[in-house]
Amino acid sequence: MPRMEEVSEREGTATQLAGSGDGGGSGRQGKLRQSSGPWTSAAGVAEALGTSMKLGKDELGTSHQGIAQEGAGLASITALDVVRNSWEQRLEDARKECATLDGKLRKVADAHGENEQRTKESFEAKDQGNGKGRP
Repeated sequence: MPRMEEVSEREGTATQLAGSGDGGGSGRQGKLRQSSGPWTSAAGVAEALGTSMKLGKDELGTSHQGIAQEGAGLASITALDVVRNSWEQRLEDARKECATLDGKLRKVADAHGENEQRTKESFEAKDQGNGKGRP
């Protein structure tokens, strides 16, 4: 099994953990910085897309009201109805998928934030136990 450094070099990426340095011998301390912000932002986008899908589906239905009566007897009305129904189903499926993603992304953001807090607290407790606590 290849070591992490070998994989990073082969893939052309630099993987650094907090305190591992910058890899260039300068002695600088690297930091792994993450936040729940991107997850929350992605959830907001999924929610907005879901709302847009619902509005689009509603508008499609509204714009087709009365067409069957006005175009009675035309073969194209039947075809138009089939197409409209398929688009309404697609929009509904997309809306449901967006709602699912929204919920999952928000759970990830919450879990990430909770994990970050627990990790911070564990390091603070360790520092205090070693006499390295901050004043």
